[in-house]
Amino acid sequence: MAKKKTKKVSVKKSLKNSFSIPDEEMAFRMVKLYFEEIARLGFKRTLDLDAIINAYFYSLTRLQRKDTEMKLIKEKVLKEESELAEETKEELFPEPEK
Repeated sequence: MAKKKTKKVSVKKSLKNSFSIPDEEMAFRMVKLYFEEIARLGFKRTLDLDAIINAYFYSLTRLQRKDTEMKLIKEKVLKEESELAEETKEELFPEPEK
């Protein structure tokens, strides 16, 4: 009897993959939801194909560069935290003058 080969997959990686949606699909869903809300509010007549295409590509681009944006935000937060760590208690909480 032949032995089956099984792959070992970490639970964390498996869970991440099961919940992740490709950027293209996420952009499509965002645009769809946005325009469904517009249609519900009655603004549908002013929409054209270019507006829908532009909204899709805008959403897609933002999703694709989200990692870069998050990295920049993280760097800024860490920089501010390190600056605050160097300040004294008196600098952070000055006593009110009487």
